[in-house]
Amino acid sequence: MTESIFIALVVLGVIAVCFVISYIDNMRRIYKIKRRLEYNYGRWREVDYSDAVLSVIGEYTAAKDSMIDDITWNDLDMDALFMSIDHTWSFAGEDYLYYLLHVPKVMPEEWEEQEEMITYYQEHEKERIEMQMEFTRIGKNHASSVYSYIMDCIRFNTKVPPVHYFSFVFFIFSVVITVISPSEGLGLLILAMVVNVLLYFYKRKELEGSMQALQYFKKLMEGAKSLTKKKLICNPKYHSRVEKDYRHLKKLMGASAYLGPANWDSPSIAEMFLDYIRLVTHIDCIFFYHCMSRLGRNIDIVENMFTTMGFLESMLAVGSLREALPVWCRPEFTDEKMLRIIDAYHPGLKEPVPNSVSVKDGILITGSNASGKSTFLKTIAMNVILAQSLHTCPAKAYCGKWFHVFSSMALKDSLYKGESYYIAEIRALKRVMEPVEEEAVICFVDEVLRGTNTVERIAASTQVLKEFQKKGILCFAATHDIELTYLLEEQYDNYHFQEQVADGEIIFDYLIYDGRATSRNAIQLLEILGYEPEIINGAKAMVEQFLSTGKWN
Repeated sequence: MTESIFIALVVLGVIAVCFVISYIDNMRRIYKIKRRLEYNYGRWREVDYSDAVLSVIGEYTAAKDSMIDDITWNDLDMDALFMSIDHTWSFAGEDYLYYLLHVPKVMPEEWEEQEEMITYYQEHEKERIEMQMEFTRIGKNHASSVYSYIMDCIRFNTKVPPVHYFSFVFFIFSVVITVISPSEGLGLLILAMVVNVLLYFYKRKELEGSMQALQYFKKLMEGAKSLTKKKLICNPKYHSRVEKDYRHLKKLMGASAYLGPANWDSPSIAEMFLDYIRLVTHIDCIFFYHCMSRLGRNIDIVENMFTTMGFLESMLAVGSLREALPVWCRPEFTDEKMLRIIDAYHPGLKEPVPNSVSVKDGILITGSNASGKSTFLKTIAMNVILAQSLHTCPAKAYCGKWFHVFSSMALKDSLYKGESYYIAEIRALKRVMEPVEEEAVICFVDEVLRGTNTVERIAASTQVLKEFQKKGILCFAATHDIELTYLLEEQYDNYHFQEQVADGEIIFDYLIYDGRATSRNAIQLLEILGYEPEIINGAKAMVEQFLSTGKWN
């Protein structure tokens, strides 16, 4: 065996070993991802996104029409719920799940398609995991919104700046001169390369985010290609839609599909060579603008790709939610303005207490501090939202009309810049009355007009709640003002929470009862926490005096 043959065999052996090691590492990585997907499915996620990340995720929702506004979203701490159920692995799925929780307007026939897909992937673990694997390859980008970058670039920035054409022509011209006359052209070629590289880095900053977004969009397209090729989409209509959109978009992407951003850390010699070509010719920037121009003329197809792929993955997340809930039901919708929920519970609580309610008119809820009023409001509100967004209710049964959901529960003085809590509160209540008359509205109000004095609060609350009733708004309102239960007993049904005092402790059962509350615990809490007897006795005497005479002494 000659020395050259021996060296060639050694080189081939090293290449083969490297290939085997790479293959084993890749298979091991895939195995770990699959085990992770299997483990996480049907469990609550424990993630804590920053406000900045949630803002990026929410940009897709901000560009769409939805029913849940920021006040209601924050009142119910929907970000926490979203993070707990976010079993998505791509930016498209994550964005769309966030959008779904804001209750887009969905036609009844679409629910059947959604149910079909949710159930299918719950029952077919192999296909579900294969589908999730494709979405993990797409990945997420929490630094910026892929959707916003692509759409903004399409709408506002599709013309190629002259500097890129100049750089391309300048480089080609210098190459031609160098070929014709090397002694004269070499200096011009070096000048062209230096000038073009400097211009490239100067102008490339403007496109960094958009070109990165384009890379993610290309991953989304490749994911769509794999889903259709492997026949993982169980619904024929969605399969055909994804396949058709992919084929169209592949033509629109053109050469830009093969020209990624400069990557100086790439281990590939071919990629490094392409990086230098991009630097001195600006060819990737030119192709990028042309690509954006073509996509702009077919923006509906781009939108469809984002929406359809996001929707498909969000259905997998809904299936995971159903597996995680100890009890859940599919909602029933009716044309009658009513709401009936049996054994509803808050999905975010470790030991929730189920409650049932059946109402056709508004209800007033009274009860002691910490007895469960606020939690009950949030429980019902969250059931309504989950019914209308994910078709999944943390309850044994749900039946109601399709509602536009509002709340006024946890407002802050800073919510409306420069305005007090009371101003923020009356603005929040005013917005409830503004939807068009054709829409059924349900609202949840915790401590009506708490930001003002007692006399005016009771008077104004009475009139506001009467106006809600006149407009057909189904209102759930919690209050400490027992007077409202008498002033509004013809318009609102009364419910209450109660407590028991035993061994110096106040015990709550967190169950809702018919009728108005008859007990108070504010002074008892002072006593339990060790306040001076003089304070306790004085407070009790003042209460008894007021209840018997209607006057404070």
